[in-house]
Amino acid sequence: MFGIVIAILFYALNVFIANFRTLIGFYPSLGFLRTVKLFFSLMIGFRNLIFISSFISLVIISLLIGMLFSLIFYKSRYISKENGKLGFISGIGIFLGAFAPGCATCGIGLAAALGLSAAVFSVLPLKGLEFSLLSIVILMIAIFKISNDSCKVMFNKKLKGGNK
Repeated sequence: MFGIVIAILFYALNVFIANFRTLIGFYPSLGFLRTVKLFFSLMIGFRNLIFISSFISLVIISLLIGMLFSLIFYKSRYISKENGKLGFISGIGIFLGAFAPGCATCGIGLAAALGLSAAVFSVLPLKGLEFSLLSIVILMIAIFKISNDSCKVMFNKKLKGGNK
C-alpha cells in the first residue's frame, strides 16, 4: 500500500509540475477547491496531453519508485543497513526518474522545472526519452539489489534462529 501511495504522489508531482502555470492561472477565478478539482481532472486526463511513450514511461517510473521506497522502508525498518552502494544506485535512479520521467521535451519532471527547454533535448536521438529509459534500468537494478539483499539477510536470520 505504501508503494502505491508513493507512486501516485510521484505521478501527481509530475502532473503538477507540467501544469503549474495553468493551475496558477485558473486559481484566481476558480478558487482553491475548484482548482484542486481541475488538478484531479488533469491527473486523470494526463495521458491525453503527452506522448503515449512518455505516459507509459512515467507510469513505469512511478511504480518502480513506489516499489523502491517500499523496499527501502522495509529494509530500514526490519533489516540493518548492509550495502552502502545500494543507496547511491537508488539515489541515481530516483534522480533520473524525477529529472525526466516521461520525456524531457514534453515538459514534465525536474528538467522542465529547472528551465531546461525542449531545444536542449532535441539533439538526442529519442528526444529526451533516453533519461527515462536509463532511470527505468537503474531503478530496476536498485530494486533487484535491495530485494536480493533483503532476502539474503532474512534467510540468514532464520537459519541462525533469529525470529524477528
